[in-house]
Amino acid sequence: MANKLVLDYPERVRQIHDRGDGDFYRTSDRTSQQSSSTYEPLRGDARRLLGVIAKELDEAKVMSALDPDKDFLPRRKLQAILTPQRVRTIVSLRCFKKYPDKNKLTRDICFGPSRCLKLLAILIGVEKVQDLPEHMDDGLSDKCLPMDIEASSHKRMYCRHHSKHHSFINSYARPNDRRVFSQWSYSLAAPYLKCDKKKHSHYVLRHGDVFPMEHGYKIYEQQIPGTHHGGPMSAFPPYGGFSEVYQVTIDDSHYDFGAIGLRHPRGFFALKRLNSHERQNFNLELSSLLFSMDNARSKEANTHLIQPLATFEVVDPVTGITTYYLLFDWAQGNLKDFWRINKNLVGDMRHSLWMSQQLHEICLALQCVHNERQTTLKFTDTDKLAKGPVGRPFTIEELYGRHGDITPNNLLWFHPENPSSDLLALSDFGLGRLHTQVSRSNQNPRNLARTATYIAPEFDLTNGMISRASDIFSLGCVFLEYVTWFLCGPESVENEFPGQRNERDIYGFDADKFFVIYPDGHSGQRPFLKPQVKDWISRLQKHENCSWYLYQLLEIIRDKMLEPDREKRIHIIPLIKEMKKLRQTCERNDSFYLKTIAEE
Repeated sequence: MANKLVLDYPERVRQIHDRGDGDFYRTSDRTSQQSSSTYEPLRGDARRLLGVIAKELDEAKVMSALDPDKDFLPRRKLQAILTPQRVRTIVSLRCFKKYPDKNKLTRDICFGPSRCLKLLAILIGVEKVQDLPEHMDDGLSDKCLPMDIEASSHKRMYCRHHSKHHSFINSYARPNDRRVFSQWSYSLAAPYLKCDKKKHSHYVLRHGDVFPMEHGYKIYEQQIPGTHHGGPMSAFPPYGGFSEVYQVTIDDSHYDFGAIGLRHPRGFFALKRLNSHERQNFNLELSSLLFSMDNARSKEANTHLIQPLATFEVVDPVTGITTYYLLFDWAQGNLKDFWRINKNLVGDMRHSLWMSQQLHEICLALQCVHNERQTTLKFTDTDKLAKGPVGRPFTIEELYGRHGDITPNNLLWFHPENPSSDLLALSDFGLGRLHTQVSRSNQNPRNLARTATYIAPEFDLTNGMISRASDIFSLGCVFLEYVTWFLCGPESVENEFPGQRNERDIYGFDADKFFVIYPDGHSGQRPFLKPQVKDWISRLQKHENCSWYLYQLLEIIRDKMLEPDREKRIHIIPLIKEMKKLRQTCERNDSFYLKTIAEE
């Protein structure tokens, strides 16, 4: 089947080649200048002003957090430095004598369809402002920027906008003059990022482009969770070999994400660089994210799925290798961080209302992921997808129709300014990640599961079929840990409960899985929920702070979500109905969650 994923749909994805300049200049506050505006030149020596501006431009440059060898000049600073009044003063120099209407020239440079404000800044920076008239006559403008130096022996500069070599810039005798011009042109062309609910923005960049990110820190999985620049180090964990994640800030004048996403109070974002350079893997990843969001728009789950704000591809001209990036909002942490930081909520009966809402909406989010898989797989050449481990029964629809790694680490905790209330969002559900994971399972079937603690029994059964039902079991494990935290505190989640579950698994390893597998007849296998898990649930139901809400939630977890037999395990739609029923009861009758069973 032909590949028809999102990158091939212009109705869903905008492939942007102009670094967002079109979006930047289309905004009303940058196009409101009157065609008849007049500007008076500033008093003083225009040539002395050039020296002042050159120094201001140098000082305004910001080193790129992702590449210390590159810098960018924020758009807001360029506009603050090269004001129309200053440009009007500069064009009074003798080199502009052929332009009788200085105000028109000023407007053309600052606001015209072939504006040259960046070009003027470059020429001031390289001390060649007198060349601006010649460049303008040669057709050079801001639309031509940035410009690259060709790898030929002549080292000429090539204009991609006009698909030609402009003669005047290439008449510079010294190659170094062209090299410095090129560096300045990239510094002034850092992308402007814009979100649109209907169309995702994908930026196609060159190797010399500069990400407009002022601060950035690479986040390592082995780092100990703890407060770091306003958020825990585990707030956005890498895919463990699937990508690298950076915590970054973006200059305010280089993005407009509107109401899309959940802004971190301190303006942090997560930039993920995929380790895979295969376009199909990126296309699968992006398709999963966008199709899931499309499914979520009509549901309460729309804020409970991590959503990309923008994506990028950068081609290395030497190797031809493409690197892909995805930009997300930065989370305050994950569910484990939430438990660790909010110890004051343990036993606070009022928290159960929020819990009931979050658990219901997380189930809705998982349904969106499951539904998305049907759309994505329909438009995917499934022959190119990695198959399941040899000797294991599987279908492409079941193997790839799931999230595949539901854990507390993949439920991100957001604490945004707007909306003011905290929320949890499902992450790490990209199909590209799952494709790579399945590929690795061909070498070792245990790689089919990312996190052993939360896996379903079918992962360890010789003839176990992996499917969407596997996600339900994992989600049940997480929900049980949530109730454990609420009634007994984080120490019970981290140590006491795992310690009780810990025993040798079928591979001979000590494991804190929630199930056990026993022989059944001749070379047969049968999974069971560990007796320790059943005892733990019974203990929670007898806890002095257990409400009827928690009691019934635990029954659903034990009897329906943690059902060892995948054929008997509850499906997502009935589970949503169960969670909705509990939520609505909490919302209509506060004693359902505020009063303990003993008080009733």
